[in-house]
Amino acid sequence: MRKAIFVSGKRKYLFCGAQEGMKLLFAVIERVKEEGHPYEIVVIDDIQESLQLSDFLKKQKMGTYLYVALSHTELKRVEKTAEEAGLTEEETQFIGYGEELKRIFCCRCHGINEAKNFEEEILCNQCGLELSVSDHYSVYHNAVLGYVAKL
Repeated sequence: MRKAIFVSGKRKYLFCGAQEGMKLLFAVIERVKEEGHPYEIVVIDDIQESLQLSDFLKKQKMGTYLYVALSHTELKRVEKTAEEAGLTEEETQFIGYGEELKRIFCCRCHGINEAKNFEEEILCNQCGLELSVSDHYSVYHNAVLGYVAKL
């Protein structure tokens, strides 16, 4: 799990997350308060609220810095929402918690598999090939690449 890091010199700080996620952002929120920077906190407890987040993010002014702390399953959706709203990697920090599933792209059949992040080898659900899970990430497939484990 990543830790939130304070980034100085921003016009406004925006903190988004579920109740559990806000605990992970607490130290940064306190620092922003101490230094007297403008900030806003948005608690996201359900899917409907995360859908409304898109409009909210689109209304933010340049210089806003976004912190998001959500479960790994919800985090991907909000990352995409922030990107569509025009926020870049330099303007955001995404902190995930809980169990994370890794998407693995099979080199033989091109199927997508899911596995817990600590597994080094899996069997492809589509073709049965034993795959060695790499750290090579494909943006196109939103998955890491799985190579032949044994020849």
